[in-house]
This record gives sequence, C-alpha cells and structure tokens, in this order.
Amino acid sequence: MTNEIYIDYLPGLIRAARLVDEKLEDVLVIRSDKPQVVGNQFVGRIVGIDKGLGAAFVDVGLSQPGFLPLQDIPKSLGGQSVSEGTFLCVEAVREAFDGKGVRLKARLHDNIPAKVQVLKTVDRLGEWILQQKEPIEFIEVTDAGIAQKIKSYLGGGGANLISIKHSAERPDLFDVVGIEEQIEHILETEIPLPSGGNLLIEQGRTLTAIDVNKGSMQHNGGAEALHYQLNLEAADEIARQLKLRNIAGRIVIDFPYMKSTDHRKKLQASFKSQLKADSVGHKLLPLYMTGLQELTRKRAGLSLQDLLLRPVGIGRLGHEKDPAIVGLEGLRRFWAESMRNRQVGSSIVASRKVVQSLSGCDALPYIEEKIGKKISLSVDPELSADDRVVFE
Repeated sequence: MTNEIYIDYLPGLIRAARLVDEKLEDVLVIRSDKPQVVGNQFVGRIVGIDKGLGAAFVDVGLSQPGFLPLQDIPKSLGGQSVSEGTFLCVEAVREAFDGKGVRLKARLHDNIPAKVQVLKTVDRLGEWILQQKEPIEFIEVTDAGIAQKIKSYLGGGGANLISIKHSAERPDLFDVVGIEEQIEHILETEIPLPSGGNLLIEQGRTLTAIDVNKGSMQHNGGAEALHYQLNLEAADEIARQLKLRNIAGRIVIDFPYMKSTDHRKKLQASFKSQLKADSVGHKLLPLYMTGLQELTRKRAGLSLQDLLLRPVGIGRLGHEKDPAIVGLEGLRRFWAESMRNRQVGSSIVASRKVVQSLSGCDALPYIEEKIGKKISLSVDPELSADDRVVFE
C-alpha cells in the first residue's frame, strides 16, 4: 500500500492531497483570501455584552466581532463581570459561518497590550502534515520554500525517512497524478458505490442530508441481503466523504431499511469504526429502525464546498465554482500549455468575474515571470463564472 502526499502551490492558494494506492483520502485547501483562524490567538477588545445570550462580543480585527461565552471567561480575567472596553487574550475555536462571527475562548496571558492584534497563528499545512495518522512514504511539492518548510516540520529524523521531492515548473502535477479529477468528483452531488449503488449528498446551510440508493445493484439473497451489503459500502464511503468535504454540523443519513436487528447493529458498529479514522470529533446517535442515522461532526475550518464553490440561485441553494478558483485553474493550465508549446498565445479570455479575480491576484505576475511574458486578460460576456478560461 502506498501513502503519498502531493502539494501544489500558487501565490494565494496551496492545495495538499494524500493518496492511498492512488485514491484520494485527505485534502487541504488554503486560500489567502479566505483565511481560517481556528487555533489563532488574539488580543481582543470587548465591544458589547449581551446578558440574555450570556456572551461578550469581541473585536479581534476580523470583519465582525467574535462570540465569547461569559461562562468561559476565568474569574481571574473578570469572569461574567467583565465590561466593555476590556482587553483580553482569546483563541478562535470555531470559524465564522452563516453570518455568525468566530467562536472564541478566553486564554490567560501575561502583559496583554491594550491593542487589538494577532498573537499567534497556526501553520495550517504543518498541522495537516503532522496530524496524518499513517506513515507517509513520499511527498512531492511544486515550491522550493514549502519543500524546505516540510523538512523543518518533520525534523531531521523524519525528513530522512520520508522521500521529499521538489518538482519545479510542475503546474500540472495534480492532473498528472489524478488528483484534479478526484477533487472534481468530490464536489458532485451523486457519488457511485462499488456494487452499483450511489449516494446523494445535499450539503445545506443548516444540515447535510445523505440518501443511500441501490441504483443498479443486485443481490441473489433478496432485499435484506442487498440492503445490508449496500449499507456497509455506503457507511465506508460516507465516512470518507465527510472527511474529504470537511462537512460539519448535523448530518442525516437515510439507509435502506433492514429488518434484521443484527444487521442494524453491525452496520452501526462498522460506521463507528470508520469514523474513528477521522481526526475531527463527532457524535453518532443510535440508528432508527427505519434506517435513519443522525450524527454531528465538529466544525473544523471551512468545508471544501465553502473553499471551492460559491452559493447561487434562489435562496443561495445552488452552487457554482468560485470565480477565483476558476481563474487560478486557468492560469495553471496556461502555464502548463506554455511549457509544452512555446508558440501558445499570451491572452486569457474568461467571464467578467473571473477576469476581475485574476487582475488583482498575486499568481498572475508569478506565472508571467515563470513563462517570461505578459498575459493579457479579456472578458467574454458569453462565458459564465463557472466556464473554463480560453487561451488565445
């Protein structure tokens, strides 16, 4: 069994993926325009107190104040008697979502300056690499600086045991090793299962619903045997999808009905075992006789959907690719094509939103320097934000 990590870099975007026998098992996306702050520590200033909510609202320098439960403030820092204008050290324990600010926890800290500022930031990539539970055999990186950082993460001994390869000028790395296609599949609503069944995953604002369907699956043992095999396959893939998509909050799964109590017990035991491989905390509730399974998963950063897609349509229930992601994907393909064919043009044509995202991003001059020529950007009103960019 192979266990390998691949890391792709562009200014403003780092993508890391772990493959086990060429199958995607873990993915990390770091966007500079969508910073994640869980684990970061700040000096914050209390700007409001709501006794009814039992919380203080704390300015930590983000777009909106964070939420700090009064009961979480130690007595030595004032406890529930704190007042507006107080400065204190806080740590972000949950990302902002759905219009709510970050959740905070008070921390003891000596000599707190009377100024809102960041005290400590988490290295997301280093944290992700070090939390991998299975031994990593090989790491390939497209940036020399990141390759050097990885060696420092692992220390002298670890770096010597793991093969670390810096592949300069490899904008198509994720395409070559098959990661790009697998990420595209993760973002789809319908996920096929090995025996012909499928999952329908609807990730909403308040909960995620997962429907398990038999599709073209058949079994000579009748409906009970078919449903049992299907549900075991589904439980395995659902655990994988929750981790890859980083889905948080309440999750409701509709497993096909099984009459056998023994089958229901074995299904939940199997599902529980699969979920243990996930480093993010969860709570699995008892399986209903009808086949409904509820669980909650801790919110640990932004979901893959939040990082790569944007909500559209009525009620913002639909999704399309984020224009910034479409633009960076286009730049990456343009760079790869320029390396293969020096006669390729120097113009990128895309939708207005994609061009707007590219015109101000750091990746554009970075790639211009790599290919040795300026890239012009043109708007095609016929293209949508979700369309791939065109080269001319």
